[in-house]
Amino acid sequence: MSEQVQPPQVQQQQIPSQQQEGQQQQQQQNAPQSKKDKQSKKITEGEADLYLDQYNFTTTAAIVSSVDRKIFVLLRDGRLLFGVLRTFDQYANLILQHCTERIYLTDKNQYCEEDRGIFMIRGENVVMLGEVDIDKEDGPLESMERIPFKDGERIKKINDNNRFKSETHKTKEYARYGLTHDFYKSDMY
Repeated sequence: MSEQVQPPQVQQQQIPSQQQEGQQQQQQQNAPQSKKDKQSKKITEGEADLYLDQYNFTTTAAIVSSVDRKIFVLLRDGRLLFGVLRTFDQYANLILQHCTERIYLTDKNQYCEEDRGIFMIRGENVVMLGEVDIDKEDGPLESMERIPFKDGERIKKINDNNRFKSETHKTKEYARYGLTHDFYKSDMY
């Protein structure tokens, strides 16, 4: 009698069909969503405002919290404006109400200012802006001498012309060594 050798039994693996795989993936995706739905809740308008205050915007949306507050704006031509921000658009064009232009002459410890009323600023001319603490705004001015605006403006123009000459000379010196130095008369900030 000869013994018959039987081949070892191999467990058969079920290979899922594509349709079954799709169903399994859909079930896995639906499970976390239902958990999220249970956890999510609507937030109130006050909570949304708090959220926006904490979020660091890198676009003109960062200006939202400054609307109806006193701000300062430094322009490319070196002018410094103070006023209440009323509105802005996606290009950072600004509307300031109760606007005042102020010139600081720190080397002489003097300043001057002139009311400008309602002022529209084209966004491409804004170098920097920020909120002003109205309680502390006048502190530094108390130790400075206020002069007439025309005199301050005249001194500022002289200072700007001297700076322009200096920067032009610097540009020529750099060019001698093959270097560049970009300076434009419109950029006096």
